[in-house]
Amino acid sequence: MRMLWEIPRFHRAARALLHGPAEGRSPHDPTWGEFLEEGGFSSYFVAHFALPLVSCVWSSGDDDSLGYPARHLFAFLEHHGMLSVSGSPTWRTVVGGSATYVDALAARLGEVRTSAPVTSVTRHDDGVDVRTAAGVTSFDRAVVATHADQALALLADATPQEEEDLAAIRYSRNATVLHRDASLLPTAPRARASWNYRSATCGGADRPRVTYWMNRLQGFDETGDQLLVSLNSADDFAEGSVVARMDYAHPVFTREAVAAAARLRTAGGDRLAFAGAHLGWGFHEDGCRSGVEAAQRLGVSW
Repeated sequence: MRMLWEIPRFHRAARALLHGPAEGRSPHDPTWGEFLEEGGFSSYFVAHFALPLVSCVWSSGDDDSLGYPARHLFAFLEHHGMLSVSGSPTWRTVVGGSATYVDALAARLGEVRTSAPVTSVTRHDDGVDVRTAAGVTSFDRAVVATHADQALALLADATPQEEEDLAAIRYSRNATVLHRDASLLPTAPRARASWNYRSATCGGADRPRVTYWMNRLQGFDETGDQLLVSLNSADDFAEGSVVARMDYAHPVFTREAVAAAARLRTAGGDRLAFAGAHLGWGFHEDGCRSGVEAAQRLGVSW
């Protein structure tokens, strides 16, 4: 029962930190863990609410979750209507999933080259050279829209500041399985959510054990064939239930990473820009906004 009382107390404290005066301190302090400790929240609240909240959203382990900058976290939660018990917004999903809007955007482009991995990007006075296995192609301008560590590996002429900022954004790797085994959802149907966090103990997990209920997330029939995505699950899946196995890398948000992302949004000079979901909160919408901002910085409006 104490945790139920602590949830609205957390909401009030988070809103106060987010909108209170910030004179004399970094805009990205404290961390999520420091906020919880300073606020006197119980270990039960931390294990059963605070850690699952961040782990489910950002696929991060306990230590990484507690290192999340509190202001950055609370800005996301408020933006998504998650800093109150009631009044949550109505969520909408794109019919057909992300492939729908990727195809729509690609259809407006003059040329799309696939299966042509880039090995290096070099700026010069007349433009940007992009090297692939087929050779070097020169462009007037370029947007590097990859993970930060990949961007660092691609840039042949990264400045010291770019190297520092790209290296500051690290990633966690999560073994991911698309399957149909509904036993990984809560037994009680009313307890099932879009994001479901599972823990055998009160904290201490190196990797989040999360199952995403795709029927609800993608607007499928919830009573029909179940489609689920599980991360870092140690369970044996029911025979024949596994559809695909993947290994994904998700950005880890720290004070250093958030500060680096802010600088990267305006870095690159007048011929190159950086883009990616890691420059925001790590979601598809952040990637889209980042791409639009990168194009605008290079003189192109959507």
